[in-house]
Amino acid sequence: MTRYGLVIDQERCIGCHACAVSCKQENNVPHGQFWNRILTEGGEKMDEPAGTYPEHGQDGTMDMAYQPTACQHCDNAPCVKVCPVNATYTREDGIVEIDYDKCIGCRYCMAACPYNARVFNWDEPEHLPEAGTGDVAERPKGVVEKCTFCSHRVEEGLDPACVANCVADARIFGDLDDPNSTVSKYIRKYETHRLLEDRETDPKTYYIRGEMSPGRPQTSPKMESELTAEEREDAGLSPSPHVPETAAEGGD
Repeated sequence: MTRYGLVIDQERCIGCHACAVSCKQENNVPHGQFWNRILTEGGEKMDEPAGTYPEHGQDGTMDMAYQPTACQHCDNAPCVKVCPVNATYTREDGIVEIDYDKCIGCRYCMAACPYNARVFNWDEPEHLPEAGTGDVAERPKGVVEKCTFCSHRVEEGLDPACVANCVADARIFGDLDDPNSTVSKYIRKYETHRLLEDRETDPKTYYIRGEMSPGRPQTSPKMESELTAEEREDAGLSPSPHVPETAAEGGD
C-alpha cells in the first residue's frame, strides 16, 4: 500500500525559499499566506545568524541553518481527530487533506496542530494576477488551508512543486512503504529526525542532519515510480522501482 512521505536534507538546504514560492504559485495561495515556510535557525529574524562577527581573524562564532516547515502529514494527525465535521481527513495514500466544502472555520485544527502548519482565510483571498495562479481553485473566505503534498500533481505521477523546484535537490518525495524508494533508503542510511516526535503525531516528513545525502536523485518532475526504464537509467536509479535492494545497490 502506498504511503507518501518526504525527506528534507537540511545539509543541502540553502534557504533560497524556492520551495515556498513555488508552493504559493502552484497552489494558488493568496496574499499574506504561506503553506511552506523556511525558518532560520540562528538569530531572531529571517536570515539572521546567531553568534558574533569575527573582529580579529577567526574569533567569530556566527552560525545559521534553515528549518523548512509545512504540514507534516502525520499518521496520527491531531487535526483529523479534533475536526467536528470531518472536513480534515487522511487519504488512503497517507496525504492529509481538507474538504473545503465541509470546513466551518472553527479553527480547532489550527489549535491542535503543533507545527503551526495551517492558515485561515479571514478575508476574501487576493491574488496577483487577480485570476490566480496554478491549477488549484482558490479557497473561499472562512476556511482553513494548508499544504497538500500537491496531491493534484501526485495524482498525475508528478512530484510536489516544492520538490521539483528545489534548486539544491534537498527534497525527496516518495512511498515510505516501498523499501526501494529513495525516501525509504535515505531514512535507513542517514541520521534523520522528525519534528516534535514527543507529541507522538508520527509525521511523514523526515529531516537529515549531520551527513549530506546525494539529494533528489533525478531532475524530472515525475515521481520515481512514474519514471520509464530509460529515465531511471539516466538518473542512476535501479531499472525498476521494485528491484530488490541488494540488486539495485550492487549486492550479492
